[in-house]
Amino acid sequence: MRKSLKIAAWVLGGLVLLAVVLRLALFQAWTVPDDDPVLAASIAPTLRGGDHVLLYTPGTPGFGDLVRCKDPDNPGKYVIGRVVGLENDLVELQARTLRVNGGRYDESDACKQPYFTVEHPDTGASVPMACQRVKMGGGWFMRGQVRGDVQGGDVSARVGPGRAYLLSDNRDLHEDSRDFGTVPLDSCDGRIVFRLWSKDGWGDSEARLSGIH
Repeated sequence: MRKSLKIAAWVLGGLVLLAVVLRLALFQAWTVPDDDPVLAASIAPTLRGGDHVLLYTPGTPGFGDLVRCKDPDNPGKYVIGRVVGLENDLVELQARTLRVNGGRYDESDACKQPYFTVEHPDTGASVPMACQRVKMGGGWFMRGQVRGDVQGGDVSARVGPGRAYLLSDNRDLHEDSRDFGTVPLDSCDGRIVFRLWSKDGWGDSEARLSGIH
């Protein structure tokens, strides 16, 4: 009996050690800054400032991935955006409708919680937003937009070698390639795949232990 318990303890210890090694090798824990109102608005409704997330670091980000990249205007900071264009892709945005190489990526239906608010990064005022689901890259993600129609803002861009076109999940209060252009793909050092808990802590049951698409 004692020998069996000792073997079980060694097996359990080995599994724990393996889990730690895999985490260190494949994932990086990171807290989304909560002191940057522009970033906070741009990542809604998928993320919020202060979220504790896991980044999957091996390999190269692909189409549809939500990534963390170095801020082109401030290398000491990060931007968060969804990869909607890679080398040689033609990215076109008309109002909120995205087309990549002629394929259209638009909303399919409303999110489970169809409305939310964000703080305007310039005025601090509460802005009512609508949440919709979009299918991209083999999965679904949530897209935020100011309630009502928008005009103009059309974009057409061909992505250069080794570059990526980023688009904020908040289409209207954005910080993405419409603002700073394409980014070097190798400046994107991780795909955001999981939220451990939010700024509000473990008691925020809606946000804890949730997958990020």
